[in-house]
Amino acid sequence: MSCVVPKEAKSNNTVDPSEEDTQAKVKLRITWKDYAPKKLSARIEEFKRRNRRVELDARVEAIQFLRGAAGRASYVLPALYLAIGARSLPTDQGATHWQVVRAAALEQSSLHTIALTCRSIFDDSRSRMSGKKIARLNDQTLASVAEYWSERAKRPLEDASKALALLRRIFDRCAQPERVLIDRPSLLERRIGLVKYYAHRQVAHISLEDYLFDILDLIHVVAAIVVIGAIIVEFDDPSRAENYFDSIDEGGWQAAKEVFPSLPLEQIFKGWNIHRQASLNWRIPQIDGVEYILNQLPSAIGCWDSASESDDKAID
Repeated sequence: MSCVVPKEAKSNNTVDPSEEDTQAKVKLRITWKDYAPKKLSARIEEFKRRNRRVELDARVEAIQFLRGAAGRASYVLPALYLAIGARSLPTDQGATHWQVVRAAALEQSSLHTIALTCRSIFDDSRSRMSGKKIARLNDQTLASVAEYWSERAKRPLEDASKALALLRRIFDRCAQPERVLIDRPSLLERRIGLVKYYAHRQVAHISLEDYLFDILDLIHVVAAIVVIGAIIVEFDDPSRAENYFDSIDEGGWQAAKEVFPSLPLEQIFKGWNIHRQASLNWRIPQIDGVEYILNQLPSAIGCWDSASESDDKAID
């Protein structure tokens, strides 16, 4: 920064301070360096370095997929309560503009979370970690994963084997293309099919293609994902195997109720003991756990379709 102060002298070369005409001129120069391009380039280079296919053997790949599926399952309950709460906002009773905007944003993001979680867990790809690959595990690999689970959870090998066999059957039924699922016999298969269509068409793309699912479809899909997650956590993360998903159910509902006091849905697993109930599906021989999850789960949690017409609840 430079400052120039010119002075105008009298003819006798003396300056009268009272008559001095002084004008200050200030020049301010600000310089900065933009580091954004350099930092962005560094991040991209690091991404390129990491973005290479990692070859995993079938055992490790199965363990990692199931662990990831349980992690994704923790998102869907809070998202479900927020989505339903957002749709219950009483806009005709004086809701302010910002409340309407918030509800719309939370509904969209919550539906997207559920749809993408559903698509990722019941992914029918054969070329990456997916539910389809779990469905296609051979008995030898399944036994190897069971050994890992048994050691990790300090549980009998037979228990881990039964749980994995149930999961393999579930993924065999549900990790299918959506065009196949919507013509399958069970409620859950068809509901997953509709949600996967939504994930492909509404969430992942800009599209004029149609999709249609009901709130009860979402509840069943979310409940099934949570039950699957609880079975996985029981063996892969035994320190959380008592009430992990029950605490998420309670916390997710309370959070949504705080934002949307008019939330009409109670906790869908309230008093249900998710982890204990989930384990019954593989533990008790008299229970067909696959059939239970595919068709009977909505009734078990008290969320069956008892209305003759439900079009008013459809999401399109």
